[in-house]
Amino acid sequence: MREKKLVIFDFDGVIYDSEPLHFKSFNYALKPLKVEITKEVYYKTYCSYDDKGFFKNFLEDNQIPNDKVLIDKLIKEKHFFFDKNFDSETSIYSGSVELVKRLSKRYVLGIGSGARREEIVRVLKREGLLSNFEEIVSSDETTYPKPNPETYILLLDRVNYTYQISANECVVIEDTSKGVEAAKNAGMKCFAITNSVGKEFLTNADVIINDYSEITDQAIDNI
Repeated sequence: MREKKLVIFDFDGVIYDSEPLHFKSFNYALKPLKVEITKEVYYKTYCSYDDKGFFKNFLEDNQIPNDKVLIDKLIKEKHFFFDKNFDSETSIYSGSVELVKRLSKRYVLGIGSGARREEIVRVLKREGLLSNFEEIVSSDETTYPKPNPETYILLLDRVNYTYQISANECVVIEDTSKGVEAAKNAGMKCFAITNSVGKEFLTNADVIINDYSEITDQAIDNI
Protein backbone atom coordinates (compact mmCIF):
# COMPACT_ATOMS: atom_id res chain seq x y z
CA MET A 1 0.00 0.00 0.00
CA ARG A 2 1.42 3.38 -0.98
CA GLU A 3 2.03 5.87 1.76
CA LYS A 4 -0.01 9.02 1.59
CA LYS A 5 2.77 11.27 0.39
CA LEU A 6 2.67 13.05 -2.96
CA VAL A 7 5.83 13.48 -5.04
CA ILE A 8 5.44 16.10 -7.77
CA PHE A 9 7.81 16.30 -10.72
CA ASP A 10 8.39 19.36 -12.81
CA PHE A 11 8.76 18.22 -16.43
CA ASP A 12 11.17 20.35 -18.48
CA GLY A 13 14.56 20.19 -16.84
CA VAL A 14 13.60 17.39 -14.45
CA ILE A 15 12.18 14.47 -16.43
CA TYR A 16 12.91 15.72 -19.93
CA ASP A 17 15.91 17.59 -21.29
CA SER A 18 14.04 20.05 -23.48
CA GLU A 19 15.14 23.43 -22.10
CA PRO A 20 17.84 23.91 -24.80
CA LEU A 21 15.17 23.52 -27.48
CA HIS A 22 12.81 25.88 -25.65
CA PHE A 23 15.64 28.44 -25.60
CA LYS A 24 16.26 28.08 -29.35
CA SER A 25 12.52 28.17 -30.08
CA PHE A 26 11.99 31.41 -28.15
CA ASN A 27 14.84 33.04 -30.08
CA TYR A 28 13.38 31.77 -33.36
CA ALA A 29 10.09 33.48 -32.55
CA LEU A 30 11.81 36.68 -31.41
CA LYS A 31 13.96 37.02 -34.54
CA PRO A 32 11.49 39.23 -36.50
CA LEU A 33 11.58 41.68 -33.58
CA LYS A 34 15.38 41.89 -33.94
CA VAL A 35 15.95 40.91 -30.34
CA GLU A 36 17.32 37.79 -28.72
CA ILE A 37 17.89 36.33 -25.28
CA THR A 38 21.20 34.94 -24.07
CA LYS A 39 21.47 31.51 -22.48
CA GLU A 40 22.65 32.98 -19.19
CA VAL A 41 19.66 35.31 -18.92
CA TYR A 42 17.22 32.63 -20.09
CA TYR A 43 18.24 30.06 -17.49
CA LYS A 44 18.64 32.58 -14.69
CA THR A 45 15.41 34.51 -15.22
CA TYR A 46 12.94 33.05 -17.70
CA CYS A 47 13.10 29.27 -18.05
CA SER A 48 10.41 28.66 -15.41
CA TYR A 49 7.78 30.58 -17.36
CA ASP A 50 5.23 29.03 -19.66
CA ASP A 51 5.17 30.40 -23.21
CA LYS A 52 2.77 33.25 -22.51
CA GLY A 53 4.61 34.21 -19.33
CA PHE A 54 7.95 34.20 -21.13
CA PHE A 55 6.93 36.49 -23.96
CA LYS A 56 4.95 38.86 -21.75
CA ASN A 57 7.73 39.28 -19.20
CA PHE A 58 10.61 39.32 -21.69
CA LEU A 59 8.98 41.95 -23.89
CA GLU A 60 8.05 44.12 -20.92
CA ASP A 61 11.53 43.79 -19.40
CA ASN A 62 13.00 44.97 -22.71
CA GLN A 63 10.50 47.84 -23.16
CA ILE A 64 9.03 46.29 -26.30
CA PRO A 65 5.36 47.22 -26.87
CA ASN A 66 3.16 44.16 -26.82
CA ASP A 67 -0.43 43.02 -26.74
CA LYS A 68 -2.37 39.76 -26.90
CA VAL A 69 -2.24 39.64 -30.71
CA LEU A 70 1.56 39.89 -30.78
CA ILE A 71 2.04 37.42 -27.93
CA ASP A 72 -0.30 34.89 -29.54
CA LYS A 73 1.64 35.22 -32.81
CA LEU A 74 4.97 34.71 -31.05
CA ILE A 75 3.63 31.65 -29.22
CA LYS A 76 2.46 30.17 -32.52
CA GLU A 77 5.91 30.69 -34.08
CA LYS A 78 7.61 29.23 -31.03
CA HIS A 79 5.39 26.13 -31.13
CA PHE A 80 6.11 25.66 -34.84
CA PHE A 81 9.88 25.56 -34.32
CA PHE A 82 9.66 23.51 -31.11
CA ASP A 83 7.35 20.85 -32.56
CA LYS A 84 9.40 20.60 -35.75
CA ASN A 85 12.59 19.81 -33.80
CA PHE A 86 11.09 18.00 -30.81
CA ASP A 87 12.12 14.44 -31.68
CA SER A 88 15.64 15.32 -32.86
CA GLU A 89 16.68 17.83 -30.19
CA THR A 90 15.19 16.57 -26.92
CA SER A 91 15.82 13.53 -24.76
CA ILE A 92 14.88 11.89 -21.47
CA TYR A 93 17.22 12.58 -18.57
CA SER A 94 19.34 9.58 -17.66
CA GLY A 95 18.02 8.22 -14.38
CA SER A 96 14.61 9.89 -14.48
CA VAL A 97 12.78 6.84 -15.86
CA GLU A 98 14.19 4.60 -13.14
CA LEU A 99 13.37 7.22 -10.49
CA VAL A 100 9.74 7.54 -11.59
CA LYS A 101 9.20 3.79 -11.68
CA ARG A 102 10.85 3.30 -8.29
CA LEU A 103 8.95 6.07 -6.51
CA SER A 104 5.60 5.07 -8.02
CA LYS A 105 5.75 1.82 -6.04
CA ARG A 106 5.52 3.70 -2.77
CA TYR A 107 4.23 7.22 -3.35
CA VAL A 108 1.50 9.04 -5.24
CA LEU A 109 3.11 10.81 -8.22
CA GLY A 110 2.08 13.89 -10.18
CA ILE A 111 3.50 16.32 -12.73
CA GLY A 112 3.19 20.08 -12.31
CA SER A 113 4.66 21.87 -15.31
CA GLY A 114 4.61 24.99 -17.42
CA ALA A 115 4.86 22.80 -20.53
CA ARG A 116 1.91 22.04 -22.79
CA ARG A 117 -0.04 18.91 -21.90
CA GLU A 118 0.49 17.42 -25.37
CA GLU A 119 4.28 17.67 -24.92
CA ILE A 120 4.16 15.98 -21.53
CA VAL A 121 1.81 13.15 -22.54
CA ARG A 122 3.73 12.51 -25.76
CA VAL A 123 6.97 11.90 -23.86
CA LEU A 124 5.41 9.91 -21.03
CA LYS A 125 3.66 7.59 -23.48
CA ARG A 126 6.83 7.10 -25.49
CA GLU A 127 8.84 6.25 -22.38
CA GLY A 128 6.14 4.04 -20.87
CA LEU A 129 5.67 6.32 -17.86
CA LEU A 130 2.17 7.76 -18.25
CA SER A 131 0.48 5.20 -15.99
CA ASN A 132 2.86 6.04 -13.14
CA PHE A 133 1.31 9.47 -12.63
CA GLU A 134 -2.01 10.06 -10.89
CA GLU A 135 -2.41 13.62 -12.19
CA ILE A 136 -0.82 16.09 -14.59
CA VAL A 137 -1.25 19.86 -14.43
CA SER A 138 0.14 21.73 -17.44
CA SER A 139 0.17 25.31 -18.69
CA ASP A 140 -3.08 24.53 -20.52
CA GLU A 141 -4.94 24.45 -17.19
CA THR A 142 -3.36 27.32 -15.29
CA THR A 143 -3.51 31.11 -15.41
CA TYR A 144 -0.39 32.09 -13.51
CA PRO A 145 3.14 30.77 -14.17
CA LYS A 146 5.63 29.81 -11.49
CA PRO A 147 6.64 31.19 -8.99
CA ASN A 148 2.89 31.50 -8.44
CA PRO A 149 1.91 28.27 -6.63
CA GLU A 150 -1.26 27.71 -8.71
CA THR A 151 0.18 24.70 -10.57
CA TYR A 152 1.02 22.82 -7.40
CA ILE A 153 -2.10 23.79 -5.49
CA LEU A 154 -4.33 22.68 -8.37
CA LEU A 155 -2.47 19.39 -8.64
CA LEU A 156 -2.91 18.68 -4.94
CA ASP A 157 -6.61 19.53 -5.15
CA ARG A 158 -7.06 17.04 -8.00
CA VAL A 159 -5.11 14.28 -6.23
CA ASN A 160 -7.26 14.77 -3.16
CA TYR A 161 -10.37 13.65 -5.01
CA THR A 162 -8.92 10.21 -4.27
CA TYR A 163 -6.48 10.78 -1.40
CA GLN A 164 -6.26 13.03 1.64
CA ILE A 165 -2.81 14.60 1.47
CA SER A 166 -1.78 17.90 3.04
CA ALA A 167 0.63 20.36 1.44
CA ASN A 168 3.36 19.58 3.97
CA GLU A 169 3.19 15.92 2.87
CA CYS A 170 4.07 16.92 -0.71
CA VAL A 171 7.59 16.81 -2.10
CA VAL A 172 8.36 18.69 -5.32
CA ILE A 173 11.34 18.02 -7.61
CA GLU A 174 12.38 21.22 -9.40
CA ASP A 175 15.30 22.60 -11.40
CA THR A 176 14.90 26.40 -11.29
CA SER A 177 14.67 29.13 -8.68
CA LYS A 178 11.14 30.12 -9.69
CA GLY A 179 10.04 26.49 -9.57
CA VAL A 180 11.48 26.12 -6.08
CA GLU A 181 9.73 29.32 -5.05
CA ALA A 182 6.41 28.02 -6.41
CA ALA A 183 6.76 24.83 -4.36
CA LYS A 184 7.59 26.75 -1.19
CA ASN A 185 4.72 29.20 -1.84
CA ALA A 186 2.41 26.18 -1.96
CA GLY A 187 3.65 25.04 1.45
CA MET A 188 5.48 22.02 0.02
CA LYS A 189 8.96 20.56 0.48
CA CYS A 190 11.37 20.74 -2.43
CA PHE A 191 14.34 18.93 -3.91
CA ALA A 192 16.22 20.99 -6.49
CA ILE A 193 18.38 19.24 -9.08
CA THR A 194 21.21 21.08 -10.81
CA ASN A 195 20.21 20.15 -14.37
CA SER A 196 19.53 23.71 -15.53
CA VAL A 197 21.22 26.12 -13.11
CA GLY A 198 23.91 26.00 -10.45
CA LYS A 199 23.42 25.49 -6.72
CA GLU A 200 23.76 29.21 -6.10
CA PHE A 201 20.36 29.78 -7.75
CA LEU A 202 18.60 27.00 -5.82
CA THR A 203 19.35 27.94 -2.23
CA ASN A 204 15.68 28.15 -1.19
CA ALA A 205 15.20 24.42 -1.79
CA ASP A 206 15.12 22.08 1.20
CA VAL A 207 17.67 19.81 -0.47
CA ILE A 208 19.91 20.45 -3.49
CA ILE A 209 21.02 17.39 -5.47
CA ASN A 210 23.24 16.67 -8.45
CA ASP A 211 21.93 13.22 -9.34
CA TYR A 212 18.60 11.37 -9.24
CA SER A 213 20.13 8.59 -7.12
CA GLU A 214 20.14 11.04 -4.20
CA ILE A 215 16.32 11.02 -4.13
CA THR A 216 15.89 7.90 -2.01
CA ASP A 217 12.80 6.85 -0.08
CA GLN A 218 14.63 7.80 3.11
CA ALA A 219 15.47 11.25 1.73
CA ILE A 220 11.82 11.83 0.81
CA ASP A 221 10.55 10.64 4.19
CA ASN A 222 13.05 12.80 6.10
CA ILE A 223 12.87 16.03 4.09
